[in-house]
Amino acid sequence: MLLELFWGFTTALSLFVLMPFLKKIIPANLIAATILVAIGFIYVGFALKENAMSDIVLEVIAALVFYFIALIGFVKNPKLIAIGILLHGIWDFIHHLTDATVNPTYWPVYCLTIDVIWSIYFYNIFNKQAKKSNK
Repeated sequence: MLLELFWGFTTALSLFVLMPFLKKIIPANLIAATILVAIGFIYVGFALKENAMSDIVLEVIAALVFYFIALIGFVKNPKLIAIGILLHGIWDFIHHLTDATVNPTYWPVYCLTIDVIWSIYFYNIFNKQAKKSNK
């Protein structure tokens, strides 16, 4: 578990290095929304590998929920995207506790670590943007 935490933390930090460059060409809310949609569909890929149709349907529904959170957050309030990323981390934790969709054993803890860090990071970015626009 320590290895998953280490790599999750390292992966999450890579976004901190890339964001100053990415934000120059892509708005932060679009980056965060894209991340939320992508991570939402990762479990669909896992489900397609070796799971029952009911597991595939569950993962598609969950991915669509994350998609709509990203879409609504992009249009209405980007803080919702950050909350969606955190909710995905909770979804990862649930996968860790259950025998739901078969996925690599390291994945839920690794992804949960990234999701928590990224959700805090994006929430802070969006909070700062909101404060600037209110001035």
